[in-house]
Amino acid sequence: MKPCFNLIEEPWIPCLLPDSRTREFGLLEVLVRSPEIREIFHPSPLVVTAVHRLLLAVLHRNLGPESLPAWKELYGRGGFDAAVLEGYFNRWRDRFFLFHPERPFYQVSKMAGAREHPAQKLMEEAAWGNNPTLFDHSFKEVPLVFDPAQAALYVLARQSFSLAGLAGPKHDNFTDSPLSRSYSTLVMGKTLFETLSLNLIAYNSESPIPWRGSDDPPCWEQETPRHLDKQGNLPTGYLDYLTWQSRRLHLIWNPGFQVVGCQMLQGLKIPDGFDRDPFLCYARDPERGIRPRRINPERAVWRDSHTLFAKMQEIPRKSKKGTISTKRPEIFNWLARLKRCLTYFGGYTFSVAGLSTDQAKVELWRQERLPLPLAYLEDQELLHALKVALDLTEKAHGILTWGVRSVAALILRPDADPVKKAASGKEREEINRLVNSWAPGRLYWSRLEAPFRELMVQLPEDQREDEEGEVVFGSQLLPDWRRLVAGVAERTFTEVAAGLEKTVRSHKAVARMEGRFRARLKKELLEGGES
Repeated sequence: MKPCFNLIEEPWIPCLLPDSRTREFGLLEVLVRSPEIREIFHPSPLVVTAVHRLLLAVLHRNLGPESLPAWKELYGRGGFDAAVLEGYFNRWRDRFFLFHPERPFYQVSKMAGAREHPAQKLMEEAAWGNNPTLFDHSFKEVPLVFDPAQAALYVLARQSFSLAGLAGPKHDNFTDSPLSRSYSTLVMGKTLFETLSLNLIAYNSESPIPWRGSDDPPCWEQETPRHLDKQGNLPTGYLDYLTWQSRRLHLIWNPGFQVVGCQMLQGLKIPDGFDRDPFLCYARDPERGIRPRRINPERAVWRDSHTLFAKMQEIPRKSKKGTISTKRPEIFNWLARLKRCLTYFGGYTFSVAGLSTDQAKVELWRQERLPLPLAYLEDQELLHALKVALDLTEKAHGILTWGVRSVAALILRPDADPVKKAASGKEREEINRLVNSWAPGRLYWSRLEAPFRELMVQLPEDQREDEEGEVVFGSQLLPDWRRLVAGVAERTFTEVAAGLEKTVRSHKAVARMEGRFRARLKKELLEGGES
């Protein structure tokens, strides 16, 4: 078979242009024209994350930068060196064919005895096997067929976001890919060139992952594929890790080069306790060891933005073995170092993308984009003000939850004391079912996301000096925020009450709790605590 669909020249990377048009580019063109491109654009945040990791690997291999001065020089050029990139791609052109009889890109050659799956197996998030109904189960009845560009994108995503599970008889069971149970951050600039540059962390033989040899080739340069070590395979360096082959994967295509299926077996395994990915936030748990922080389906990432920005953060918990400590993504430490080199000081944004999983099942994917004023990365007093705002938000939500649960308890048992907790597990389950059907939290948090983004941007500017000459943040904004969250909690309680079934029980339950709820909100949130 003649090799075809070379990813260097063929258009396959979907991009958003400044005029809001979309267009696909090959690897060389997307890097050379990155100053003219707004961003990588695809419905799947898994694909977007995986494409960025590939582009970063190519840039690191060719341009470094090995130090802050080298980064400053690279960034000051306003674009990536086309001649250097073209020379590199010419040298390795044969390794970038998606369909190649011996070295297909990010794959292996056809595997004898390996099961052939439908093409949708390439999509970890697709409806397949035990995945939940939030994805389209029509895939089972109408198998997908991918064109080469689509297949290339999902091959990349599969290598980064595959979940552990059974592989079938005679084969090693699947283990998690590097990003399967975590969320990955990415600093976003105004153009793709800025985005890629900002995430080009200092790269040398010691950082961000020490080399385990004299070189650190990406996967397509490696002549001899490594075999699975069931205890875990340590990356030979950062580029090996960015292009990690967690699956032995092979595409199956028809004469028209449409991908109709794939083979998939276990590839390499990242060992437990690995904490060198610069885009992940890690937690050190005395009981479970070091693990990347995960997407919580019940909790938007912005609610933990203080933890993401803090260099080190301890999370109290009831345990004899101590507290959980978190470490922010290393890319934020790098950005703090870059601050003096940047021409735009107002701040950037950052995206957070990942999967929420339940064992081997995908619950949802999530991508959030949040503002990133650079002052948050260094100013502890500013971070404290942000934490105060978040604590107020959580406190108002706690009072709202108490009020709504009390109404539910009174509807179920009109003679109960709403202040006391339900006596039995069965009662608690009934209350939970009722409250979940009303979804007060969903209403409350959705109304605060946009205002919180505005607060994040404005808070660094709301500063004054106290009597001792220390800078204090939020003297104007935090009192306003306190009133805002109290108002949103009160509005949410009112709307939940108005939507209840019109019965005598519900009317009496609301009548008994409405005044108590407002009184507690006023006493604990509006009158208590510091501004």
